[in-house]
Amino acid sequence: MQVQRGIGIFGCNYAAVISTAKVFLGNISNQAVYSWVNLLPSVGMGQRGVGGSTTDSFLNAYTFIKAWDTLVKSDQVWPYDFVVKVDPDAVFIPSRLRDHVREHVGKTIYFPNCGKWGGKVLLYGSIEVMSTQALRRYKDGSDMCNSLDWHGWGEDYYMQTCLDKLGVEAVPDLLQVADKRCLDAPCNDYTRAAFHDYKDPDKWFECFEIAVGDIKITTDLVPRK
Repeated sequence: MQVQRGIGIFGCNYAAVISTAKVFLGNISNQAVYSWVNLLPSVGMGQRGVGGSTTDSFLNAYTFIKAWDTLVKSDQVWPYDFVVKVDPDAVFIPSRLRDHVREHVGKTIYFPNCGKWGGKVLLYGSIEVMSTQALRRYKDGSDMCNSLDWHGWGEDYYMQTCLDKLGVEAVPDLLQVADKRCLDAPCNDYTRAAFHDYKDPDKWFECFEIAVGDIKITTDLVPRK
């Protein structure tokens, strides 16, 4: 549905979806769009403080290590100023993110986005934004990052730990995303570039239409039950 409307990640200059199977997503300019394939096992849930786990969410660090490797090796990311990883259930508005990052073009930076707990601002994985310079440093230092004890980690904790160790500058952006797991905000908050999480397609589009000021939803794009 996002492909059909050219919204979400498909409002970016380039977009890729990674899955464990090849999935037809739709057509853009009469060209078929398919997901890229990474063959990976299912992952379990962590329990914070148990068995070295740092999260109560999915222990998905390895899944995203492979995903980032796939993107880096594809060479599709390098022509652009920034790279954004977005969860499918995040309502993402690229034009707003451009306003958030514009003044940082050319810098080796990433944007932690959750300041709920005080102290260090954390990177929450609903949306992860870094410059291509930061991603190139990740590429060059991936062996060091892969050697970390990440097996009990979520992917966002892995990426933040890795980028910090590689000396990538953290530029907190507390208005980047409204996240129910951190600090939430309504979909009509124009300061936010993303809203998370909206797993039901109807709810996703309802939030999107509110965010962009158009509450009319084209009925033939709403999935039939």
